[in-house]
Amino acid sequence: MFKIKKDIEKNRLYITINGILSISEAKIARDMLIKEIDELKPNFDLINDISQFIRGQEEAGEVLKEIMTVMIEKKANRVIRVVGASKIGLLQFANYSLPIQAYKLSYVPTMAEAEKLLDQK
Repeated sequence: MFKIKKDIEKNRLYITINGILSISEAKIARDMLIKEIDELKPNFDLINDISQFIRGQEEAGEVLKEIMTVMIEKKANRVIRVVGASKIGLLQFANYSLPIQAYKLSYVPTMAEAEKLLDQK
């Protein structure tokens, strides 16, 4: 399950992923993200809450790479991942994130810490 929202005033995108992510859900999320990003200004920030994420289907990793490429093309600024205690989910996301050097990525344990980090401009 995933949830996407944006805060136009803060120029910030929020993505929450819970449970197990299927390839079909990943593709739906990608398409929704592209629409949401189009309403934000360049240099938007992203908070990705994977604290309740268990794992994704292997094929969903390729969609994750596509999403990161879109984020870079759309001029994402800072990306914060809220990881909580999700070890397997964190490893999956980290494995697919490492090859993309242009992704400014930080990891924090809670949503409050993610907001605090981004609010300290």
